Amino acid sequence: MFLPRLRHICFLLLCCFSGLYLHAQQEITLRGRVTEFGTNDGMPYVNVYFKGTLSGTTTDFEGYYVLKSTFLTDSLTARYLGYRARSKKIRNTEKVQIVDFQLVKDSKMLEGVVIHPGINPALRIVQNAIDNKKKYDKESLNHIHYKSYTKTEADIDNMTKKIRRWPIFHPLVSMYDSMDVIAGDSKANLPVYFAEVVSDVYYQKDPRKKRENVKAIHMNFVGKKDGSAASQLTGSDFDNYNFYSDNVDILKKPFLSPLADNAMNFYRYYLIDSALTGTRYTYKINVMPRNIHDAAFTGFIWIADSSWVLKQVDLEIPKEANFDLVERVHIQQELIPTSAGPWMPSKTRILIDYVDLTENFVSMVQKIYQNSSEYVVDQPMTGEFFEKNTDFAEDALLKRNTYWDSLRPEPLSKLEAMNFQVIDTVRMIPIIKGGVNTLYFLFMGYVTVGPIDLGHYINAYSYNSYEGNRVRLGFRTNNKVSKSWIFRGYGAYGFQDKGWKYNLQLEKIISRFPWTKAGIEYRDDVERVGTAFDYSTGQTIGNANNALYNTSYAFGDLRQFVRKNEARAWYETEVTKGLTERITFQNVRTFPLFPFTFGNDPFNIFQQKNYSITELVFDTRLSMGDLFIQNGNERMKFGSSKKPVFDFNYTMGIKNLFGSDFEYHKLTFSVSQLVKWGILGSTSYSISAGKVFSAVPYTLLEIHRGNETPFYSSTAFNQMNYFEFVSDQFVELHVQHYFMGLVFNRLPLIKKWNLREVVTCNAVYGSLSSNNRDFNQNNLFSELNKKPYVEVGAGITNIFDILRFDFIYRATYNDSQYITQYASQNPGYGIKNWGIKVSLQFML
Repeated sequence: MFLPRLRHICFLLLCCFSGLYLHAQQEITLRGRVTEFGTNDGMPYVNVYFKGTLSGTTTDFEGYYVLKSTFLTDSLTARYLGYRARSKKIRNTEKVQIVDFQLVKDSKMLEGVVIHPGINPALRIVQNAIDNKKKYDKESLNHIHYKSYTKTEADIDNMTKKIRRWPIFHPLVSMYDSMDVIAGDSKANLPVYFAEVVSDVYYQKDPRKKRENVKAIHMNFVGKKDGSAASQLTGSDFDNYNFYSDNVDILKKPFLSPLADNAMNFYRYYLIDSALTGTRYTYKINVMPRNIHDAAFTGFIWIADSSWVLKQVDLEIPKEANFDLVERVHIQQELIPTSAGPWMPSKTRILIDYVDLTENFVSMVQKIYQNSSEYVVDQPMTGEFFEKNTDFAEDALLKRNTYWDSLRPEPLSKLEAMNFQVIDTVRMIPIIKGGVNTLYFLFMGYVTVGPIDLGHYINAYSYNSYEGNRVRLGFRTNNKVSKSWIFRGYGAYGFQDKGWKYNLQLEKIISRFPWTKAGIEYRDDVERVGTAFDYSTGQTIGNANNALYNTSYAFGDLRQFVRKNEARAWYETEVTKGLTERITFQNVRTFPLFPFTFGNDPFNIFQQKNYSITELVFDTRLSMGDLFIQNGNERMKFGSSKKPVFDFNYTMGIKNLFGSDFEYHKLTFSVSQLVKWGILGSTSYSISAGKVFSAVPYTLLEIHRGNETPFYSSTAFNQMNYFEFVSDQFVELHVQHYFMGLVFNRLPLIKKWNLREVVTCNAVYGSLSSNNRDFNQNNLFSELNKKPYVEVGAGITNIFDILRFDFIYRATYNDSQYITQYASQNPGYGIKNWGIKVSLQFML
């Protein structure tokens, strides 16, 4: 009896073990997504593996992974250098499991890289990639066409529980709860901007041109207004992260690429891993700047063996880099080959985390994702095709949700799907609406009151020795009145001279693409000799003049004041992309308010003092790299061009027309540019030259602009007095080189302050013809005879992120003979060889 029972027991045990064995052999599928804590963005290239084994996989660009196996351990691990590894339990009883991870950044993990003595294999790999980059650089392609999908999001970060309890956020309590549930282990940020753009993008290399045909825009943001310029900042404006170039611009600031020609001098490279793809290896290389304060990247690049092509990057700009207001920048990019050989970005993701002003206040995070596909190369378009740089489909803003569902490379996350609803709720909060209007006022200078904009606030008050206290109120109509007609002007009153001044002008927008406008104006006002009223009202974003200098120039003891009655009409048009022409016809009557005469007879006590001119003015501007956006009825320049900007002016004075007293001709020409040298800084220069071919009052000649204010100006001569030098032919130079911390970043006691160095040189060489010298012999001014005026300076910028101090030395016209002569002609005004000027300047 015992043996049969034993046989049954053994059979049952065998069946149990066989079942367990068969169960262990069945395939289990694990899938999920690895995201970054805090941003909730997918993390590409993360290693996901069974703990204690070599069995695993890596995430794709969106952070997703799929892992199938018949051999399991009790947990799954996600690991990526620079982040804390995380493990999660898995269940052997379920065939399909969802396992998501969120990894927390830990910069100390990067300190664990160990380099052994000997030849560094990473240097050979990187040098081969640098030597071969011309084969794969997209800049070698003459024509490119591709489809682009761009997703841009801006969030308010650091929304602590204490901040969420602020009264202004009470309407968002329920939404916060929902967002936190969706965010899971991470945290939900407050979206304030979200946009999707689908477009076809075309590039041409020579001459360099670009066109974007925008098919669809899906946009919402807290400060959204009718006619907002934001809708014109389309997707491909963010697609130029080319690591084959020497420098990669982030927020208009250049950072040295790890594959730059001189990168070996500024980077360290470490071979971290290699993986067999097909028959070739792909090398993962850790790159680190030799000086953490330099404008350089840290992170990883992947280079393929034999071809030495860059396949993908995962790079950051560390917070120690001299990058104002930015805590962190993270760039990830995958590249794919084209039929012509060069590789193009397929997917690009960038995160910009701005600094927290205080630990107890919010900050901002900006995220951009771009997917580029269907590349077509070397199929040129006609020249006329590029005359329009951006073309919007008529229904670009009207696409339905089903359209977007079909075009997105990846569906929106649950948090992203809530963004439009959350933003609509936020923008309707009264205090938020008021804050947005205040920011518009501070940035644009005008406050909107129905159909009228009132401003600019910077001109509301001034004081000078002639008018005393002066108040001014300006206005302009907005697109609520008309989308093509603009009526603008101002009224001003001086309490000392008890005089009213005003300006009225009417403009007509004839065409928006290409931009074409005409206008008429009449103005009656006072101003200093050598200045001119800007009736074109063009605005510039990101490249503003020194506001402190411009404002203080209108204050104080204003010598050589004149009153002007100006009447003009003008027409301007963008002839082709980058080429703008303007023709102006004007009559100006001038009434000097200081001792002033002109003429060839020094003994004639009845010499004419007031005069009238009638001019025909031709202005040409060539700037191939300018980007313009239209905000309502205003056209604004956005940022600065990398290419030289050329300006040409010809003025013809017509005698006897409308009482004009003179016939003359003037020519001026100028070229300016900002040249970026990457880690070596950047140089801005401006060169101008001009000539007046006739004898005219010196107020119509070139009065080189001096600066007696305490504020530095890059377009003036900062140690030259007002009205000191006059020329009828001249060549003028203004140069500034910003080292961007190249020296200070290497000084142990100074580098933590993030100070930056700048050197300057301002020079002018000119002369005065004998005809103009005789015609203006009763007036006191100096001439630039035989030698140029030169001043040089050195400065410190980025003091408290915004202050700049310049120490300037006047190198010529500083001898005792000249100083004595000038003082005798201008009692109370002397020459200063040394000076210190301050200014407000913000550069990332």
